Amino acid sequence: MTIDSVEHQLQQKTAQLAAVREISRAIAEARDLDSTLDLITRRTTEVMGVESCSIYLFNRSGDALVLSASTGLKETGIGRVTLPNGAGLTGWAAAHTEVVAVANAAADPRFFRVLGSGESKFASLLAMPLVARGRTIGAINVQTAAFHKFSADEIELFSFIADLAATALETEKSVQAAVVQEIHHRVKNNLQTIAMLLRLQAGQNIQLTPQDILHETINRVLSIAMVHDFLAYEHHSQVSLQQLVTQVARSVIQNMTLGEQVSLTISGEDFQISSPAASHIALVVNELVQNALEHAFRGERGTIAITIGQRENWLVLAVADDGAGLSAEFHAEESDGLGLELIRTLVTEDLEGTVSLLSNRQGGTTADIRIPLKNIEVDRHLTYA
Repeated sequence: MTIDSVEHQLQQKTAQLAAVREISRAIAEARDLDSTLDLITRRTTEVMGVESCSIYLFNRSGDALVLSASTGLKETGIGRVTLPNGAGLTGWAAAHTEVVAVANAAADPRFFRVLGSGESKFASLLAMPLVARGRTIGAINVQTAAFHKFSADEIELFSFIADLAATALETEKSVQAAVVQEIHHRVKNNLQTIAMLLRLQAGQNIQLTPQDILHETINRVLSIAMVHDFLAYEHHSQVSLQQLVTQVARSVIQNMTLGEQVSLTISGEDFQISSPAASHIALVVNELVQNALEHAFRGERGTIAITIGQRENWLVLAVADDGAGLSAEFHAEESDGLGLELIRTLVTEDLEGTVSLLSNRQGGTTADIRIPLKNIEVDRHLTYA
């Protein structure tokens, strides 16, 4: 073997590694399964120098391969074109976990033409199974318009890509399954919370009109719904406390007043908190703001000031108003109002925190909520005013 041939092989291997690294980076940038599939097929088409790359994944029953992404086949076929298990060159690769490389695909006895797929314009095909954790999840192929005999180096490079793609797709599917399970868990917990709210409401001795009960319940359900909105928008399991508090408080004020009657200020630090804690805190803020609107201002103009901060290992949430203040006869421990009972349950029992209601020197009331940081999986994010 000459020095020139060794250098040529070294250059080829270096190019293969660069191509694999490029595809790895592209996969890392993908945010969901569709993006992952699209990036794999596009990058593979580029680095392999072919006209088409397609990925087929097994359906739920495992009896057919479904076209899931392609750079060369008709876009209308994605999600619709199927190959019966073992049919065609790509189906053969998946069923037998073997590499299939043919220069003239149509002449191969295993060839299976899918009408309307746009595959007829391609002459050569290289297909490989997608195997993750010992299980075949589909197949990937590349095709060229001209007759082409795939070299050993091309097959080796494509093998690296197939292994990388299979691992990425299996990981993405596992993440999706975990996300679905987490969503079911959150919905179940929140439905249980709503059921608890209705039971508490039913057990109250205070007489309210059906309209008042529905209005209060709607505000509470909307507060929980906001947590899901944040989670869906941010695509992760934590919520910005500052944004959540702002949205909940504004929503309650808007629903219960004409808006211009009560002003809202929020200051302090922002934290990223877990979704269960977010649902609890959303309900707490809803109750405190609703309570201020009903009892502190009584239809008059006023200001609600919410402060978020940290003292040692505690999250401190203070909701203050400049309204009528607490009466001399009021004792929080003896109050049988649903709002305060709900706050005590959520804060002291569920989050192992403390609740204090204090009269302000200049008038009005401050609700001081303190929650151990360890119970809300917190990350301090930034300071705002």
